[in-house]
Amino acid sequence: MKKNKPIFKLSLLSMSLLTGSATAITGILPVLKSSYPNVPQSLIESLVTLPSLTILIFTLLSSFVAKKIGNKQTVQLGLMIALVGGVTPFFITNFTALLIMRLVFGVGIGLFTPLAISLISMFFEGDERANLLGYQLGTMALGNALLIFLSGMLLKHGWNVSFLVYLLIIPVYLFVTFNIPEPPVSQDGFLIKTESSKTSIKLNKEILFLIVLCFFTFLIIWIVQLKMPLIFAERGLNKNNPASLVLSLMNVGGLVAGLLFGRAFVLFRHKLLPLGYLLAGMSILFISLSKSGIMIAFWAIFFNFIYSFTGPYIILKVNQISPRSLLTLSTALISVSMTLSQLVTPFFWNGLGALIGIDSASIIIRLAGGFAFIIGGILSLRLIQLKRVKND
Repeated sequence: MKKNKPIFKLSLLSMSLLTGSATAITGILPVLKSSYPNVPQSLIESLVTLPSLTILIFTLLSSFVAKKIGNKQTVQLGLMIALVGGVTPFFITNFTALLIMRLVFGVGIGLFTPLAISLISMFFEGDERANLLGYQLGTMALGNALLIFLSGMLLKHGWNVSFLVYLLIIPVYLFVTFNIPEPPVSQDGFLIKTESSKTSIKLNKEILFLIVLCFFTFLIIWIVQLKMPLIFAERGLNKNNPASLVLSLMNVGGLVAGLLFGRAFVLFRHKLLPLGYLLAGMSILFISLSKSGIMIAFWAIFFNFIYSFTGPYIILKVNQISPRSLLTLSTALISVSMTLSQLVTPFFWNGLGALIGIDSASIIIRLAGGFAFIIGGILSLRLIQLKRVKND
């Protein structure tokens, strides 16, 4: 297989269509709420976020499995497990069984997700590697949008039918099986050696701050996406399931932001991060106050567009300030913080709502908007303070 063939590159990128696929069933949440009236809202919403638990665990175990059975075989194993865990809910109705299958689904996603990135680095280097890694991020956003949209279309035939969207794992499996060879054991530019095996592993305060900030950043974006179907339902606007289309368009907004991130960073520099939080907080406020479906959709897409500058900024900053010996650890902790935030999102926000006696989706996301304003304000003050110190 020649690595310059388009089919080879497309096969590598096809895995990234599925890395964020746990959220594909977000649009079925209002229907599940009525189908399982005795199940707590947080537990219903955990059908979307629960895979994060096993994704987190098996992301960490993926390299160990790959050493035992090979990289390609690990991807194939992960895809098959994800297929079983993804499609089985079509055949069952027991809620506990649904939760178990979502955990199984996460096992599969966790096994192949790290390799969706690292396989690119195994086969390519230099500018070609950089370009493909950029395309990988775009493919992930495209996959999220496509799967959410298709799941929403299938919802018309029953909430369980939406799980058939995971049949798309089959063509990805075939692409990998027939077009991707087992990569070489090692290749220049892929294996990163630490400067010393005795080096003390210690992250500086700035890196730790960014890891914590990443956790709260995604804690906000997940709740807006989780509550979007319920916001439409609260306003009686859920005919034909518009939330699935809006969620897909939100991902398209994130894709556009990712493509524009480089230019935005050059233009705004350090102002980009606080600006992203402040404008995101504003858009969440307008989502919670809007009465028409068009305005909810507009502000939701704008939110995902503007907020999608924050995550890449944090990751870029961590890569810039991390010493070479700690780069792998730093980026791994960033990934862990994102996954953990997705896992705890429904319990954190619904628990906070319960403490103050509210269960309205609109008011709960308003709380998230308040968090975004607070973070943006703190970062703005921090930026002003740093400028003063620099001037002095």
